[in-house]
Amino acid sequence: MYKKREFTEAAYYHVTSRTNDKIRVFENNLGRKIMLMVLQDAKAKFHFNLANFCIMPTHIHLLIQPPAETDLSKIMHWIKLQSAKRWNNIHGSIDHVWGQRYYAGLIKDRNQFDFVMDYIDQNAVVVGLSETPEAWKASGAYYKSKGIEGLVDFTPYERPPIKLLSPIPPEVAKLLPPAQLNRISMYYGAHAEAVDRLYKIVKSIPGIRETPPNKPPKICLHYQTGTADYFISEYDGEDTMWGKVRMSVFPNNTEYRKFSLSNLKSNQFMELDFS
Repeated sequence: MYKKREFTEAAYYHVTSRTNDKIRVFENNLGRKIMLMVLQDAKAKFHFNLANFCIMPTHIHLLIQPPAETDLSKIMHWIKLQSAKRWNNIHGSIDHVWGQRYYAGLIKDRNQFDFVMDYIDQNAVVVGLSETPEAWKASGAYYKSKGIEGLVDFTPYERPPIKLLSPIPPEVAKLLPPAQLNRISMYYGAHAEAVDRLYKIVKSIPGIRETPPNKPPKICLHYQTGTADYFISEYDGEDTMWGKVRMSVFPNNTEYRKFSLSNLKSNQFMELDFS
């Protein structure tokens, strides 16, 4: 017996539900169309808010806010039951379409909401189903980019328009240490606000000069390892950077010097600070 779920009224939840034995029920357009129609009918029946969604071959993601009078379990039971019935009717089968239980994670604050929004947007991109979030038609990103009303709702927060940069521009990707680039691509995506900000910064970084500046230059990039901080103020756009380094063991030694970007990125602890 499963423990009865407890839900918070007026809260958003990140819901994930997988197909039985990870069968690729929604791999083709027909399967995804069935799911889209069920979601549309569920909204009309239960009047919930849907901030984002993504239908993948073996699972779905929903960022959903149930109405006060209806708990999430009732909504998900109806969605899974109706989608299974319609899929089986079309295919003339009696198969179990869904796995037994869905995941429902409570969204506790604005940061978590934005994280889940970006995570859902990037699902199809990360596994190679589309090059950009908005190119995957069975997703909230597609509906929002096309201005299609009725399924995806406005979010509870005023999010400024974010320029979709997927895939991450090469001039930005080359500045990120490999592990950090992979993490951002997987969980935040190329339209994360930090990546968008870095994209704009790259274009404004001064080129390399022959002699040190007469006055302290503007710090454009900050790499850190925990034992050292690299403050980059100039960049040739390829592999050479000029700035200063501050070691934790020699905090006063901050002379300007040239760095190799590839050498910096080879440090497994290196991170680019976006703050």
